[in-house]
Amino acid sequence: MIDFPKKHKFEIWAQLFLCEKDCLRIREFFITKFNIKSRYVVRKMHVTVYHSRRAMPGVFPVIEPASVKLAANDTRFMVMAPGGENPSPDLAPMNHMVGFRIQKKSLGLPSFFSYRERLINHETKSVLGSRNPSTFKTNAFGARYYQPHMVVLEAKSGIGHDLSNVGIPFRESLGDLFLIGLLLKLLNALVKHKANNLTINGPGPFIAFEFLNIK
Repeated sequence: MIDFPKKHKFEIWAQLFLCEKDCLRIREFFITKFNIKSRYVVRKMHVTVYHSRRAMPGVFPVIEPASVKLAANDTRFMVMAPGGENPSPDLAPMNHMVGFRIQKKSLGLPSFFSYRERLINHETKSVLGSRNPSTFKTNAFGARYYQPHMVVLEAKSGIGHDLSNVGIPFRESLGDLFLIGLLLKLLNALVKHKANNLTINGPGPFIAFEFLNIK
């Protein structure tokens, strides 16, 4: 089950961003093969490795290089909504965000788990309360189970109902994908200050990073 969290007073997100070259390849794939308009293709594609709805001691905003290879062959397309892993007449892909989940056989999973572990180590008893701590497969906050995934299409894209018609050519033509940057962002709903293109080398204010310029 994939989590689609609501906004909270405080959130921590750790995300691995796809390199610009592969973002462009995926964009071209949807535009040329499925006539999807460019504005419906996600621009800053990423995999979330950790999400918390509480502040945690010792966690600060960070941007750092990363190196994770993800084989397109280890992905399966889905509707980004509860129950979207399986086709359903009640979940028309054209009306929802669309992305792919990463299969358990993926050789990239240990890297996702390594980044995830860094944040799990900050889940103190005061942060968790009565919750069980997160693991590689479960979440302390939000949906019970963690499943790495990447959103590639916005809602209302007009993509067809059968996502297998997307997944098969995607896996055949995209090959390896490379995630090359880690963004750790702390969002505080009580702080309105925002910044773009910032590199944080140490402790800083709670900033919402809205743009990450990774080549």
